[in-house]
Amino acid sequence: MKMSVVSVLCILFALHGQAGAAPSARVQKIIASTLGVSRYQGADVALDATGATRQYLVYARDSEWCGAAGGCTLFILTNAGEGRRVVSRMTLVHLPVRVLPYLSHGWHDLEVSYSGQLSDGRPALVTSRMRFDGARYPLNPSVPPAEPVMFPSGDRVLAPDNPIQSSVMH
Repeated sequence: MKMSVVSVLCILFALHGQAGAAPSARVQKIIASTLGVSRYQGADVALDATGATRQYLVYARDSEWCGAAGGCTLFILTNAGEGRRVVSRMTLVHLPVRVLPYLSHGWHDLEVSYSGQLSDGRPALVTSRMRFDGARYPLNPSVPPAEPVMFPSGDRVLAPDNPIQSSVMH
């Protein structure tokens, strides 16, 4: 099956648009009331390899969820019956967040960056591979079980240029 360049670009544009797309009212309510996050960047993704469920990544931009240099908190929500539940919370995260083609317990591994150091002691953004353990992803990308990544290669689902969204607090 041959696809035209225009078709491929349209598909890629549509997929890219999902990362910055506003979540449903139900998800916004969870972000505001359950997580207590008012400013964030979000992405609708399928981390479950079967595609049976969708996940929503919430990169909190509120000062209480971000450190001075240590990055911000990333929440991963998943479908749960009629609503969503928090699968994981990761601290110290810097953008971009990437989804890898590799699976752990049926879910895609993630690549996240954090403020670390090079071998000579100079500060740098360091990238880690975060594997799903069957229940959640690791909390902290700077310590095991997170694994260092030399060459980031995943599909970017959250990037610094994604729009910052606001949730409505009720």
